[in-house]
Amino acid sequence: MRREPNFEVMRTVAMFFIVVYHCLTHGVGDGYGFSVHNPVSLSNILFSDFLLVFSSIAVNLYVMVSGYFLVDLSFKAIRIVRTWTYACFYSVVITLFLMSMRLVPFSIVALGKSFFPISTDAYWFVTQYIGLLILSPFLALLVKQLTYKQYLWLLIGGAFMCLAIIPDFPLGKRFHVAHGNSVWSFAYLFLVAGFIKHYLKKVSMSWLLAAILFVTLLTMGCEVFFGYHDDSVSLFWFNYNGLPFILSVLVFIMIRQMQMSESGLWKVLVKLAPYSFGVYLIHDQLMVRGWLWSHVSITSFCDQWIYPFVVIGLCVLIFLSCAFVDSIRKRLFTMLGIDKLIAKTDRWSLHL
Repeated sequence: MRREPNFEVMRTVAMFFIVVYHCLTHGVGDGYGFSVHNPVSLSNILFSDFLLVFSSIAVNLYVMVSGYFLVDLSFKAIRIVRTWTYACFYSVVITLFLMSMRLVPFSIVALGKSFFPISTDAYWFVTQYIGLLILSPFLALLVKQLTYKQYLWLLIGGAFMCLAIIPDFPLGKRFHVAHGNSVWSFAYLFLVAGFIKHYLKKVSMSWLLAAILFVTLLTMGCEVFFGYHDDSVSLFWFNYNGLPFILSVLVFIMIRQMQMSESGLWKVLVKLAPYSFGVYLIHDQLMVRGWLWSHVSITSFCDQWIYPFVVIGLCVLIFLSCAFVDSIRKRLFTMLGIDKLIAKTDRWSLHL
């Protein structure tokens, strides 16, 4: 699959905001109330609210990047095998490491489950993503057969079944995709990305920026409104297929057509992209998640001016540390010939 800098940057940024999302959900949590009478606390909730808006679109962006490329590619079993292998590797190795270091109690049941991270849904994203990879050649085949008008009506119909912009509307909740983290939501994002690739021409950047600003402010306002109670504001979580869906599509289109520099920060983000999946597998492994956020107290900084720096600094540290570990894993796999072994699964591929 040919790599394009814009989408590599999007993958890296999306994964960083996934780390931010987990920092807010697990490190701060929606139960902590930021006081509206304390200027520092109020500014921190607005900062958290802003981060929450953009971290809520991260999963959608990551899936749409995959759909954008897979919509024109034939099925290759290596994609499924590689995803499963990486998830299983980290699940088992991290479990063994934490138990051996006595950071978590030894459990033969937990150790056994670590060998089956997909079927046990230990990584919910990986489970649903593998489902998307299985469906991808058939979705791609469907796209090839559809006319523009048919494709457009498919997206409109799919919106009623997969989206839940506001509670109970359209019908996302009734089709059990209310949070937007099901394989059917991923399939819809796949189709949206395919439509953008095949039919959407260049959109005015000024219009995109205005639309992004409007949806961002609308989402932030709704989060503050729904999170307000008893003179405090708690973090309020929107479904991935709610307002964040609209924002994710707008941001995806904007980054797709941006003219990016080949140096500086963009170059660093492109180089980090191959390790972005490893960042997720490491920092959100069930035992790591439990250990990490029980030992890192974000709430103790929520009423202090240093809070924004703690959140961003911690997330950067987590991201870079996990990327470094995954770079070691990559060298190990190359040295042991595991990547070559995985590549042999291409012989099982279907040519659709």
